[in-house]
Amino acid sequence: MAVSWEMKNAKVLLLVVMAIVVDATSSAGFDRMDMDCSNIWNDEKEESNSSSGIRLTLLHHQHPCSPFGNPGVQSHGNELSASLFFRRRHSPPTNISVPVSSSGKLYGFVAQIGLGTPPRKFNVLIDTGSSFSWVQCEPCSQGCYDQDGPLFDGSMSSTARTLSCSSAYCLLAREATMSNTNCTDWNTCRYRIQYYDLSVSKGSLSTDTLITAGGESFPGFIFGCSQGHEGIFGRYAGIIGLGDHNLSFVSQVAKQSAHHYRAFSYYLPSPNSVGYIQVGSYDRGSLTFTPMFIVDQLYYIELKGISVAGIPLNLTEEAQVRTVPIMCNVDLGSPLSVVPRHVFDKLSDAVAEEIEGYERVKGMPWCFDPLNWWSQRVVPTVEMFFRDGVRLKLDESKLMSEPQGGVRICLQFERGSDGFYMLGSQQVMMLYVVQDLEKSSMGFPEID
Repeated sequence: MAVSWEMKNAKVLLLVVMAIVVDATSSAGFDRMDMDCSNIWNDEKEESNSSSGIRLTLLHHQHPCSPFGNPGVQSHGNELSASLFFRRRHSPPTNISVPVSSSGKLYGFVAQIGLGTPPRKFNVLIDTGSSFSWVQCEPCSQGCYDQDGPLFDGSMSSTARTLSCSSAYCLLAREATMSNTNCTDWNTCRYRIQYYDLSVSKGSLSTDTLITAGGESFPGFIFGCSQGHEGIFGRYAGIIGLGDHNLSFVSQVAKQSAHHYRAFSYYLPSPNSVGYIQVGSYDRGSLTFTPMFIVDQLYYIELKGISVAGIPLNLTEEAQVRTVPIMCNVDLGSPLSVVPRHVFDKLSDAVAEEIEGYERVKGMPWCFDPLNWWSQRVVPTVEMFFRDGVRLKLDESKLMSEPQGGVRICLQFERGSDGFYMLGSQQVMMLYVVQDLEKSSMGFPEID
């Protein structure tokens, strides 16, 4: 039956009105003033996946209770996210055939820790792309940025201590930061960590008691007392490094836990939900595991293939034969996954072939606009395949984003340099994932 022009326009008007109402309702739900942010960090007191696991509550950086949840700083948060995406770009390893275990500023996920005696609360970002943890400290002689809440003041803690250059931890800090430490006139061990976007944190190496909101206490936690900065760090108090090193948060916490087990599991939240990260034992049920390789304190898994609507992509360039494994860096500090340009173009073309109700945007072939207001949208499923048969299914929420809340949708992938692959946080958001350093393996939910 033919639909009249008036009926079509009436339907469009109804959809527009509904969109406005939904948007207004959604915005109201994100009002920080309507939420009790003081208790949200106590969710970690709920039952963990294991009685021996140490859990921290996680919030997405856009959650109304995060430092960027305040609308007054949201635009600065967008600037930070754009800058952070270019933070780490390591050349991929090419000579790995078996699992290997070694004895900045971040997009995204914020946790809360207590530090000192008595403890003060600090909102910090988690980072799998670095192994060193730090918070801003008084006195901030070389310039500090504005953060939510006060800076850490060691003079107000009875358990705070500054470490000297003769301390064994000073040498470990040099390894963890991949930068030389130096000494002051007072023999204080000074660290400097530079991220790949050239932002810098520097200060004195310190130790104090770290406490989680669940009440677990970790005396002698080693961290950087940051007193000078370069670049953009947002309003966060500092960074918690989850890389593979003896000074990483994972290693230090595991050392004092019941079974000394070095592993971390997580459920990354969406902007309007609450997630967690847990160090120690975890639930293996309903997970499939792929080998995890550790190079320069960073985590890699082997990518075996990518398919769109069940059709595999050819990941090699034309007239080339792949002779080395594809090593994919796992980085929760990046929202987007990264593939080489030739793979990105093939992925964009394949999605364009299968998508329904949308057309490609001229000049932006990885983005799509609706054909009309009443077309049904059908987005193909993309799957990533890793060694040992592990699969990661990317439905529409993990494959596409809506820039600035509009009707346009874009692939949540980014073009990278030749040979560079990275799995970003958006593709594993709202999934239970495990990174087991002891067994050199990474677990994903099993797919039927």
